[in-house]
Amino acid sequence: MKITLLIALLLATTTLNAMDRTEADTVAAQAQRAYVAGDYERALVLFDSVRAAYASPGLLLNIGNCYYKLGDVPRAILNYERGLRLAPGDEDIQANLDLAREQVKDRVNQLPAFALATTWGRVRGGRDADQWARRSLWAGLAFFVLLGAGFSMRKRWLRRLFFGTSGALMILLAVSVIFASVRHGEVVDDSEAIILAPKVDVLSEPRAGTTVLFVLHKGTKVTVLQEQNTWYEVKLPNGSVGWMPPATLERI
Repeated sequence: MKITLLIALLLATTTLNAMDRTEADTVAAQAQRAYVAGDYERALVLFDSVRAAYASPGLLLNIGNCYYKLGDVPRAILNYERGLRLAPGDEDIQANLDLAREQVKDRVNQLPAFALATTWGRVRGGRDADQWARRSLWAGLAFFVLLGAGFSMRKRWLRRLFFGTSGALMILLAVSVIFASVRHGEVVDDSEAIILAPKVDVLSEPRAGTTVLFVLHKGTKVTVLQEQNTWYEVKLPNGSVGWMPPATLERI
């Protein structure tokens, strides 16, 4: 990426990190117009400045698209992956991610996904990372309201109706809390990363000069097991494990 673009990104992040929602929408609209006009560098600067204040699946999709148009496939994949983390099962993000992955040199064997993975992802992830948390709050409120109303009912059949409904809401509350906890764990998890360096020798030990186990290239997704003296122990989906030197990857 050009040095001027990096400087512009830094300045935009510094000056716009306190923008409110209205300002963010305005800047995002400007970025969209720049993208449509083919000015991908300016669009990236504007989209990235909005991300300094707000993050959403759609915004990360747009940032990934800008990087893809600029030929930076690894960072495009990085932002698509970040978008999917906020909105699992999003078909647009997944389609663009699959397209970008076709340009990755490494073809690491991965476990096949089951047929309903996309649908399950939409149900589990929802439209945003806080959807299940909101549902748990509403379910909890409704549960206590109906439970209290049930105790105030004099007719037995009404009490049974309110208690039965509150029982169903208690189950919904428990499910929502579990899903919200899982989603929180997924969003804050930073164990996965994308290789940004063109070529990386994965070594047997966390120091230079040791045995090269295998070679990876930019855009490959790895799981970081641990960090030692700025070296990363990584694992591939096929089970291969080794050490990567510093400044070769960025966590999702």
